[in-house]
Amino acid sequence: MEFIAIIIALIAPIGVAVWTVRSSAKDTAKQIAALEESTTKQVESIKALSKQMIEASIKQVELEIEKNLFLAKQAKQEWEEIDKINNGGLSNIVEWKNEMMKRFQEGKPERDYHLYSKFAKELNVIKKRLEANKLKLNR
Repeated sequence: MEFIAIIIALIAPIGVAVWTVRSSAKDTAKQIAALEESTTKQVESIKALSKQMIEASIKQVELEIEKNLFLAKQAKQEWEEIDKINNGGLSNIVEWKNEMMKRFQEGKPERDYHLYSKFAKELNVIKKRLEANKLKLNR
C-alpha cells in the first residue's frame, strides 16, 4: 500500500505538470494567434493610411500643376497681346501703340476674372473628388 501511495505521490505531480504545460501551451498559442491577428490588422491599417497620404500628396501636386498652368496661361495671354500691339501693322504710330497698351491694361481685370473663374471651376472639380474620397473612407 505504501508503494502505491508513493507511486501516486510521484505520478500526481507529473500529471499536474503535464496538465500545466498543455494548458500553458494552449494559452500561449491563443496569445500568439491574437498577436498575429493584431499585427495583420495594424499592417493593413498602415497600408491604408499610406495610401491616403499618397492620394493627398497627389491631390496637392495636381493643385500645384493647375495653379501653375493657370499662371502660365495668364502670362501667355498677356505676352501674345503685347506682341500683337508691338508688332502690329500700326505699331510704328506712337499714339496708336499707346492707346492699344492702355486698352490692354484696362482689359486686364476682365481677362483675370475669366481666368480666375475657370480656375475656380477646376478647383471645385478637385474638391468634389476629394469629398468623394472622404465619403469612401467613412464607409
